Amino acid sequence: MNKFLVFLEQREGIVKQSSISAWNRVQELAALDGNSVVSGILAGPVDTLQLDGVLAGDGVIYHAGEDGFGVYNQEKYTRVVADTFKREACTALFFADTALSREIAPRLSVRIQASLLSGSTTGKGVADGVSRRVYSGSFLASFVPTRQPRIYILSSSAPVPAFPDGGRIHFIDMEPQQCSVEDFFPVVRNIIMGEGPPDVAEARIVVAGGRGMGGAEGFALLEQLALLLGGAVGASRTAVDAGWRPHSEQIGQTGKTVAPALYFACGISGAVQHLAGIGSAGVVVAINSDRDAPVFDAADYGLVGDVHIVLPKLIDLLKEFLKKQ
Repeated sequence: MNKFLVFLEQREGIVKQSSISAWNRVQELAALDGNSVVSGILAGPVDTLQLDGVLAGDGVIYHAGEDGFGVYNQEKYTRVVADTFKREACTALFFADTALSREIAPRLSVRIQASLLSGSTTGKGVADGVSRRVYSGSFLASFVPTRQPRIYILSSSAPVPAFPDGGRIHFIDMEPQQCSVEDFFPVVRNIIMGEGPPDVAEARIVVAGGRGMGGAEGFALLEQLALLLGGAVGASRTAVDAGWRPHSEQIGQTGKTVAPALYFACGISGAVQHLAGIGSAGVVVAINSDRDAPVFDAADYGLVGDVHIVLPKLIDLLKEFLKKQ
């Protein structure tokens, strides 16, 4: 029997949506395999009631809920995940594709001597490997693990719906971890992120801009639209390289892969590197003054026009619509 372990990532006590989607995706893979069970590992003080009805299938989640896990610590997280993986005799470990997982997964690969693959799972079972875009999205390559056990970083994809009424999940509180000299990393400063728009990788709606926005001031229109829609602002590499937006908002091959239900591409030409980052988006709406821009080939809806003229009209119409609701 295969035993899959899913890492559930939290920030400020909130489990990330990408991790919930990864759990549900692994449950789907286990159901297809027919001979697998799914467990989870959650580190940090979290109110587990937030997960009621959103996690599919059956399984056990091991919760290391002590305060010491509230803030990510590379060594402590690596140790608790590796110890759980070995103790429960797991055969595969799964992460959602986040900045944290890209840092901790290679360390775990060395710690537990596992194959490490990232991408979307292929075939009917995880043993068939993963596929991902290479050469700026021009080709789809397949990768197969060469040894046991295995670690997978699952690329962002459209959220997998939970089973009706969620699953039958049992939480097991783990014993407090023993302190060691490796834990004494001094905290110089705690920076708490205030309330604001959702992370571009987590948002259900993303309003992204590129070179066509003309400058940093042009993104004020995108911020207005994102605020009205309850979404997040994203940017192309060109806009980030120009210093108009932070790298945390960059979407594409060298940025974040996103899977929103609705994606606006405003003033983005549609380079293959950017399109590789939105391949799992639901509905794509493109606004560009160049009718031959490649982004229109990837869009479900396209509007040829100047974003500085189109967006204010769209914002006004949306405000009028929301007033009537």
